[in-house]
Amino acid sequence: MKNYFRYTFGLVLLVALMMLGLKYLPTESVEEAGLKPVNIIADLDRGNTVEELEGLDAEAGAGIRQGGYSVRSVTEPDTTASTDGDSSRSVSTIFVEPEPVLPADSAVAAPEPVDTVSAAPVQAGSAVPVRDYSPDGAMMRTFTGKLAGIGQMKRPLRIGFMGDSFIEGDLLTSDFRELMQSRYGGGGVGFVPITSQVAGFRQTVGHKFGQWKQSSIVNSKQEGFTISAFRFTPSEDSYVEYKGSSHKKHLDRFGRARLLFISKGRSVIRATVNGEEEFLFNTDPMESLQEVQLDGDFRSIRYQISDVEGFTAYGVFLENPTGVSVDNFSVRGNSGTAMGRISPVLSEQFGKLSPYDLIILQYGLNVVSSQVTDYSAYRKQMTAVVNHIRRCFPGTAILVMSVGDRATRSNGAFVTMPGIRAMVAAQEQVARDCGVLFWNTYDAMRAAGGMSAFVKNGWAAKDYTHISARGGRKIATALFDAITTAQ
Repeated sequence: MKNYFRYTFGLVLLVALMMLGLKYLPTESVEEAGLKPVNIIADLDRGNTVEELEGLDAEAGAGIRQGGYSVRSVTEPDTTASTDGDSSRSVSTIFVEPEPVLPADSAVAAPEPVDTVSAAPVQAGSAVPVRDYSPDGAMMRTFTGKLAGIGQMKRPLRIGFMGDSFIEGDLLTSDFRELMQSRYGGGGVGFVPITSQVAGFRQTVGHKFGQWKQSSIVNSKQEGFTISAFRFTPSEDSYVEYKGSSHKKHLDRFGRARLLFISKGRSVIRATVNGEEEFLFNTDPMESLQEVQLDGDFRSIRYQISDVEGFTAYGVFLENPTGVSVDNFSVRGNSGTAMGRISPVLSEQFGKLSPYDLIILQYGLNVVSSQVTDYSAYRKQMTAVVNHIRRCFPGTAILVMSVGDRATRSNGAFVTMPGIRAMVAAQEQVARDCGVLFWNTYDAMRAAGGMSAFVKNGWAAKDYTHISARGGRKIATALFDAITTAQ
């Protein structure tokens, strides 16, 4: 039999030499052809230290009795709420949302020159402060004043965290919540939607559900959404159950449970607490948001709805009556522009039942591209969105978080994606135009070594984009320090 081994070896050698030769093709010619430069021995190179990567970066230039319950509602009718069916049950991953349809009075501030975000290395371990672009810096002072007087508040100091997959599964927000509650009191995981595609891996709350139909502001053109970005319609067999968690401090028990809903008919809500005691609530037909509230010492709660015609649920708050409550409103694939469609009337009702003291906006990760460095159109959209949210939640402090570091391979080394700095600059300009707060997540990550150090230390995934739980704690701690030390 003829031996073909030498031919096989020769073919492999020829292909390897051809692939190796691709490394020496001019980068400009490769990129003009719409391809990425190739270096098959990049992973065999000795590589760069974190310090060297930073150098390359720089060059790349009302009172309830204990155990009691109540039903509350707001009196204003909500003319935008709808329970029309939406068969979609999942959130579609998108790249950039279309221009949001906003009310006629949504004024967008005139564009101003955007400051250049420095590519110079950030000093290791340095603090990144909150920048206050409100008139006379009053917004941050008002919020820190509330923190200082939290002992006199008769409700939780509430922080809403709106974002995308960067905070999905309570990433980052769980550590921020733990830090805030450890210092200022409070307990419970805060707001949890009725159903969730991340319930299987979210560790800060036990969450089971069945037979609900979900609609998202991202994939539905209908109205009737608020800050939570989801709404849910039940069937006669629907249920949802929540349990406390020991994954973080202050989450194993909660002193108050509140179900938010709209009931246009006469439905019956059955709540079972701690697997034992049951409460029944009969709803009155209303066009506006209502809530059913239970106070006690809870480890779990289960809701079932009967006579479901005209019933729409939004979610459940698991919290303590005082202290700090932090709500995670993450929507996978959301660029943030969709939030320009939240209902002003419904949001006002939401805010009356659950007043917010600070709303943090964490968006932009899904918009950044290595091929794009001009985000003026996105800046214009998000300026309109932030102004819209300010009208929906008047008197609430708003903080824009920039995107974090995101790395891409260049000549065998991982460096910050060129679009990151442009996006950070655009987001800071949004905060400046809207007169709100700004915090530079990108600088906070660079102070900890940048994305390359995050991946090396297991603080981020090897896609050099998404942080891990440990990375979330690093950023949460930096944000906590920035907020609590602000003057």
